[in-house]
Amino acid sequence: MSSTIIEEVAKLSKLEKIELAKYLLDEVAKYEFEDDFELSEEQKEELDQRWEEIENGTTELATVEEISKKLKEKYGIVVSFP
Repeated sequence: MSSTIIEEVAKLSKLEKIELAKYLLDEVAKYEFEDDFELSEEQKEELDQRWEEIENGTTELATVEEISKKLKEKYGIVVSFP
């Protein structure tokens, strides 16, 4: 990556950087990466445990509204979810 790009990104406001990050993640999500990375056994176990907690109702889930409110309170950013 060129230093010019990094310098330009450094000049962006926090909100512009967040918007750029979202754009880049959306761009990356267009590609299939099934073989590009491997979860560790520990990560797989954690995901399995969390999924089991969701399935059997032993964990509390947050609504989109709750998540949005917490992000706004903690980081001062407003996020909209589809």
